Amino acid sequence: MFGLIKSTINYTCPRCRKSSLFIKPFDIKNPLAMNGSCKRCNLNFEPEPGFYFGAMFISYIITGFAFLGAALLLVFYFKWSVNTAMAFVIILGALSYFWVMRFSRSMYIHMMIRYDKDLVIL
Repeated sequence: MFGLIKSTINYTCPRCRKSSLFIKPFDIKNPLAMNGSCKRCNLNFEPEPGFYFGAMFISYIITGFAFLGAALLLVFYFKWSVNTAMAFVIILGALSYFWVMRFSRSMYIHMMIRYDKDLVIL
């Protein structure tokens, strides 16, 4: 279980957990640029057109709960005004946008592709 979480956070191939999902270094002009396939196990990272459409729902769930929780905490616990809390949430959303989109893609492909511990690469 720890290996799955580590692989998802590090954006590595879900099958072999060695090769990177995204093209490095990070390019602000194309933040979701992915490698076509795994360099080690040859897994296709885009098995069909629109495969990552489901990742949008994952990012929506992550950001929805995180930002709602942050706003409620700021308003009710720290006694911030609603406008100040919303401004904070908007800034937090802008700063975390690329990370959430990449993480949701990584999480989605890890949910669909199973890890193969017996994978032998020559």
